[in-house]
Amino acid sequence: MVSAKNEKVIGAEALIRWRNDEYGMVPPDHFIPILERDPLFINLGRWILKTAMEDAKKLLVDCPDFVINVNLSYAQLEKPDFVDMILELLAETGFPADHLCLEVTERCRLLDMALLKNIFVNLQARGIRFALDDFGTGFSSVGIVKELTFDTIKIDKSFVQNIEKDVKERELVGFFTSVASTFGAKVCVEGIETCEMKSILQQYPVTSFQGYYYSKPIPLEQFMAVL
Repeated sequence: MVSAKNEKVIGAEALIRWRNDEYGMVPPDHFIPILERDPLFINLGRWILKTAMEDAKKLLVDCPDFVINVNLSYAQLEKPDFVDMILELLAETGFPADHLCLEVTERCRLLDMALLKNIFVNLQARGIRFALDDFGTGFSSVGIVKELTFDTIKIDKSFVQNIEKDVKERELVGFFTSVASTFGAKVCVEGIETCEMKSILQQYPVTSFQGYYYSKPIPLEQFMAVL
């Protein structure tokens, strides 16, 4: 992720990949839904969070404002010890809480809203940030933003793919940024692929960009070399 203002790196999203000897690189949307139904998924989720914190701690040396974003599954959020697990990991890794952003999607609406509010209040009080991923792709996005306090709203790439020639997409971005402003959230636009897309979106109150124009998913070592 880069700043929409000056295009400096301000963070990254931790991604998991499975390299299979028979099938090669297996995309996460092929195996994560299956893993989410396995009781051991909670252990994997904890490992992802811990690894992301440990890796991001290295990046903070050269990029002190760096924020690592980690996607959460509703299967993790529904566990009664979720907040304790996050705090334990912060203590184990020594990672600063205000440099961690937890991403959820609209699927979290399937959970008890009182439970979610309790999680948000407890972790945000310690400096941890929350982002709503894929904003606009479902029917309940605005409703969730009304119920929960998000630090960042991430506009899904499907709404900007044709923004260079589609006036309606520009109007949608204007609407989304207005919604975010109403609820005091910053805006990150995903799916930036061209310089023209970037230039158009810089005309809106957007905080950050994410997309292949800046970088495809790359291993930690390569990312550190780029920094």
